[in-house]
Amino acid sequence: MPEPFLRMLGITKNYPGVQALKSVNLEIREGEVHALVGENGAGKSTLMKILAGAETLDAGEIRIGGRKVLIDSPHQAQEHGISIIYQEFNLVPQLGAAENIFLGREPTRLGVVDFARERREARRILDSLGISFDLDIPVSRLSIAQQQMVEIAKALSIDARIIAMDEPSATLTLHELKNLFSLIRALKEKGISVIYISHRLEEIFEICDRLTVLRDGEWIGTR
Repeated sequence: MPEPFLRMLGITKNYPGVQALKSVNLEIREGEVHALVGENGAGKSTLMKILAGAETLDAGEIRIGGRKVLIDSPHQAQEHGISIIYQEFNLVPQLGAAENIFLGREPTRLGVVDFARERREARRILDSLGISFDLDIPVSRLSIAQQQMVEIAKALSIDARIIAMDEPSATLTLHELKNLFSLIRALKEKGISVIYISHRLEEIFEICDRLTVLRDGEWIGTR
């Protein structure tokens, strides 16, 4: 079997009066779609926040490509090719897709933002995903599914190797869900790993290769 690209080993996290994670393991192979499942309060979100650098672990270690890494900020997570797409999208509603994709990382020319290059790069990424819509429309006017595509394009713009999706199907129609699955399969073909968090087991059996189960902050198993 291929070696895991990402290893989270013995991850433990405590809050005052609560042990959120108790020596949890998660191993993700390159180019796989891996489901992370469990009831509310199982520790899924806490584990992903640690991976994203939004929370620090109390014990355990993270390895990427066989090398132990320290992730204590979202910026460091991005440097390691990790992107998390939360249920609440991190988009600026008044800006268009291209501006959101490169927000804070705008290409420049002679000290000013190179908007033409920004649009070209945004269009290239969206075209590679088979997505087409007006880059100038404020994202607040896009559908939820289209906003989700902007988030995925933003992840690809930082050369993400691992993309975690937190309940990505929660507000999608059946047609939009099929489009999302097609997009996830396209990411897989590019060698990008997807961590898919969902309560909907029928989706997991359709799109995921393996799954890891958490319960009450503990690792139950991976199958």
